[in-house]
Amino acid sequence: MTRGIKIFCFVFLFLSSLISVAQDMHFSQFNSSPLTLNPALSGFFSGTHRFTLSNKNQWRSVSVPFRSVSASMDMPIIKRYLKHDLFGGGFVVNRDQAGDSKFGTTQANLSFSYIRSINRINNQFVSFGIQAGAAQRTIDYASLIFDNQFNGSFYDPQLSNNESFATSNFVFFDLSAGAYWHLMYKNKMDFNAGLSVFHINTPRQSLFGDENIRLDRKIVFHATSKADVYRRTMVIPSLLIMKQGTYFEVNIGSIVKYVKTSAIENYLAVSFGTYFRVGDALNFVTGLDYKTWSLGLSYDINISNLTPASQARGGFELSIIYIINKNQQYYVKKIPCPIF
Repeated sequence: MTRGIKIFCFVFLFLSSLISVAQDMHFSQFNSSPLTLNPALSGFFSGTHRFTLSNKNQWRSVSVPFRSVSASMDMPIIKRYLKHDLFGGGFVVNRDQAGDSKFGTTQANLSFSYIRSINRINNQFVSFGIQAGAAQRTIDYASLIFDNQFNGSFYDPQLSNNESFATSNFVFFDLSAGAYWHLMYKNKMDFNAGLSVFHINTPRQSLFGDENIRLDRKIVFHATSKADVYRRTMVIPSLLIMKQGTYFEVNIGSIVKYVKTSAIENYLAVSFGTYFRVGDALNFVTGLDYKTWSLGLSYDINISNLTPASQARGGFELSIIYIINKNQQYYVKKIPCPIF
């Protein structure tokens, strides 16, 4: 088989897997990207405005790097102190691009949530959220290699590929929803868990106008706990389970955080930890919290069947969270309470 045809077959199979599986982008630091994790998390934090940014690059050792970027802003919109509830809202913009064909998705979503205390001492909350928006899929056919561009001796990019494509982009509407539960215990421990469903409307995904090719619903379960274990040290274990079509992911691990300065005006903490994405990768993460900023840096070590090609290298991920609280001079670092 000639080199040109081999390249064409590889690209064809690669694109076919992308279109048929249509797996969403996902972040190793999933707790640092709340609006891509669960719409019910919109406005669920201590403060008036929250800004987040997540950026992941992976598979540089295998092919053209895959890049995923997500930026969001959310806030409590209406607080009703007498009823112990609030309405939250926000928006998130995602950009995902993969491979030589620059197969990418650009998406903008609005999120709304309702958060309520379910007991008199205000240490247990439930929230429900909905997220809706539009997305565009794009592909650059000019960057691909086809067998018609092989002249018998070598690949000639000047030759026509003699292919007729239905479209190089399309737009679709997307709808998601979620629920979330949060419990605080004596200000030393907290527990939370959430369940969300993305792509409820299963939007069409075919570049060839086939209405039968749809984006599978994604079901996400996530849970996190936080406990003070020794003086200024706390342990934060987390679990993430995702199911989308034939794709199934389990991510489990823990972070250890040490608070160096607890004074509210100069809060400083460092953290480190490890997550295991079952059958795929080990993720090592470190973080820094300073005042109202939270920075995270992680690296995936690939341990899947792709290891011979990836050489165990996965990719870097950076996360940034910035919180503003206009209602007080300094932001108090504590377990999030969205009501008071």
